[in-house]
Amino acid sequence: MAGKTGSDKGMQEIPTVDWLDLQHNRDKFLRDLRFALSECGFLVLTNAPGLDDDFQQRAFREVRGFFDAPMDLKKTAHISNTPYFRGYTLPTPADRGHGQVIENFQYGFEQEPLCAHDDTSQPIHKRLFRGPNTWPKTDSLPGFRPLIEELNLTYHRLTHELGELIVESLGEDPAEFRKYFDFADPDLAASLNHNFSLDVFADDAQQEVREAYAQFDSKNVGAHIDGPPFIALLINDRPGLQVVAGEGQWMDAPVTCRTAEGDYHVPVIPGSVIVNTGGTLMHLSEGRYSATLHRVNTTLIPRGETRVSMPYFLIPKMEGDLIPFGKTEASVQGAAGYNAGRDRGANACVNRMGTFPQVTRRWWVEEFKELSEKQRAEVEAETAAAYKLAAERGKRYRESRH
Repeated sequence: MAGKTGSDKGMQEIPTVDWLDLQHNRDKFLRDLRFALSECGFLVLTNAPGLDDDFQQRAFREVRGFFDAPMDLKKTAHISNTPYFRGYTLPTPADRGHGQVIENFQYGFEQEPLCAHDDTSQPIHKRLFRGPNTWPKTDSLPGFRPLIEELNLTYHRLTHELGELIVESLGEDPAEFRKYFDFADPDLAASLNHNFSLDVFADDAQQEVREAYAQFDSKNVGAHIDGPPFIALLINDRPGLQVVAGEGQWMDAPVTCRTAEGDYHVPVIPGSVIVNTGGTLMHLSEGRYSATLHRVNTTLIPRGETRVSMPYFLIPKMEGDLIPFGKTEASVQGAAGYNAGRDRGANACVNRMGTFPQVTRRWWVEEFKELSEKQRAEVEAETAAAYKLAAERGKRYRESRH
């Protein structure tokens, strides 16, 4: 069950932080926030502003309506139609070896391109991250675009409010947050994800998928940390998300909106949002808040059903070094595996290129070839740092219990 906080309890569930405590007991809110992000890297934020159960029910209804639409309709919004990584991606093949079959829809704020995508006089992040969304060409989904635009703004407001509170919980000036995040001029990556259950795999492949998920450190199930963002927000309507606990075990995340009959094997906490730290916060906090390994476990999605999740990633300004909060210059090698002088814009772009090869093959072939090897080394350094910090958390737990 989610809902406990306090360092005297073993980390067997994701800690909960109540937004309403900001009004009634601000010290408790900051204390719970600090505990959750230092000892887990994930939290369940209850009573999240703008994300009450009525809104989430409407959001999942509209998003499932899109994913349930005919394929020909969804393809009118195909992600490869433009170079900006916005739009629909077809379900991944069940035999690709990642233990997941997923289709999704990428979106952001509606923006005019700053320049042509192949204008090499401009930094690559300005050519890739800024552009229009790719919407389905149909009159049969009138509520889809308005809902996504409302969700985007709701998430955006919450990430900025929560971001300043996170900085405050570190004992730093909340104004430090605004050095890297401009509310009126954001960089972000947002997605609607539709995960299929084990049913879509061939019978002989289902056991292989089960065995992969049974291994703590399997390379074939999409376990990862979120590298570029400061924090990520997520609402979901079926079980599946798992997080590495302080003691090195996978623990299940709750569901934030019940959209199906029957019992879930995880808690349902209506009106909540799941929050996790990214590599950027891990660096800016000098490892006090570390990014945490997580994955979607296909075997936990109820058979015959699917899972919808809506993650939102806030990315810092991409020019210049990330200097930890309260410091005046970047470290040569920070606690998060971050090296001073890194081209963070290129890093974030290559992350998108690797995730959505159908866009890369059409628009970004040469850029990906040039940048991917360097980015791979940076991701490995950040992941290694996250593992190290997680091991330190686990050691603290073991010592506190004896």
